[in-house]
Amino acid sequence: MPDSTIIVGARVFDGTGSPAVLADVVVTGKRITRVARSIPAGERGDAGVIDAAGATLMPGMIEGHTHLGFGSSVEHVATRRELAEEKTLLIAACGRVLLDSGFTSAYSGGNRMPQAEIAARKAFAEGWLPGPRLRAASWEGSAGGGPGQAGGAFSFPGTETRPSDPASVAKFVTDMAHLGVDIVKLNLTGESALVAGTSQILQFTPEEVAAAGDAARAHGVWLTAHAHSTDGIKLALRNGIRAIYHCSYADDEAIDLLEAARDDVFVAPTPGIIYAHLTDPAAPPDDPEEMRQTAASIKQVAPELKRRGVRLVPGGDYGFPFNPIGRNARDLRLFVDWFGFTPAEALRSATQYGGQLMGMADDLGLIREGYLADLLLIEGDPLQDISLLEEPAKISMIMKDGRLHKMPAERVSRRPAPAAS
Repeated sequence: MPDSTIIVGARVFDGTGSPAVLADVVVTGKRITRVARSIPAGERGDAGVIDAAGATLMPGMIEGHTHLGFGSSVEHVATRRELAEEKTLLIAACGRVLLDSGFTSAYSGGNRMPQAEIAARKAFAEGWLPGPRLRAASWEGSAGGGPGQAGGAFSFPGTETRPSDPASVAKFVTDMAHLGVDIVKLNLTGESALVAGTSQILQFTPEEVAAAGDAARAHGVWLTAHAHSTDGIKLALRNGIRAIYHCSYADDEAIDLLEAARDDVFVAPTPGIIYAHLTDPAAPPDDPEEMRQTAASIKQVAPELKRRGVRLVPGGDYGFPFNPIGRNARDLRLFVDWFGFTPAEALRSATQYGGQLMGMADDLGLIREGYLADLLLIEGDPLQDISLLEEPAKISMIMKDGRLHKMPAERVSRRPAPAAS
């Protein structure tokens, strides 16, 4: 097996939610080329060997809602910076921290500097900067279709104070698509964590969201919606928006619509940011009671969506100083503690469903022959203790595209062959 690596004796969680099984896994170049109960030593040739005895092998995790451009990680808290060059470096640094945390892919939740995120996407893909496989996003289009509000500060005034302007919304989507983003994000509702009392106030008219949907389809980009209110969720679903963040106050009708669209939509209920607001004294909610209400509501909504077969993905709005990148695996624990997932179900959300979210269902998120070799080796069993994934030291091996980003020497019984570039 020239230019191959064999991971032997692992407890393999394949990403489907099925129980883990003991198996050997062969990686050749960028892909998994064999999964077998046991590969005899006589068949291994000169392949590199990684001894995974006692550890769990699983697909790399996929983050569904992160903000690399906010710039804060567990290693460095970003303050306000005006230099675009410095912000670009922070995007790269946060991408590396995310990869260090076991997230080998990420679906961006928005970036004020979409061109810098596009550049990071390219650098991470080419491998000369360490970071996750990335779907790059626009900044969050707000009222009138532009990035943010006048002066760059969010105010979330709603739709009652201005005329509907579908043309400007379509132009925003078109302009972002021409830059080369994968995703255009719209703030369909306000955000009470930033401006108290606005999470349930619609920011776009139905005509504007319809124009965004038409433009997105015309230019081949996906739409993501920030939507707390039930009206915002319904507006997203009626216009083909692919990913919806929060869904905090979905009523019965919205839940029915989400169930009907479950083959086409993903929901990131973002427990991480809610947890941070409730527990971190540095978090900025102007109305703590509303944040408690949000937590209580999503703890009812998310389990019902899961019961209905809606694909929930982790992604807790990481990147803020009080909710930094590097804590992303906390969402998986909260899926278990708050939403009633089993650890296997939470891991499936972060792997198989994540691959589907990335638009790479046939390449990503499973340990299966032919899939990309994005793999993690966990010291211990996250199917018994999901919190292990919050400890970087427990993630002893990180492989992306068949290339080792992290590997302890004590696990290598024969030097792995270099990955194909």
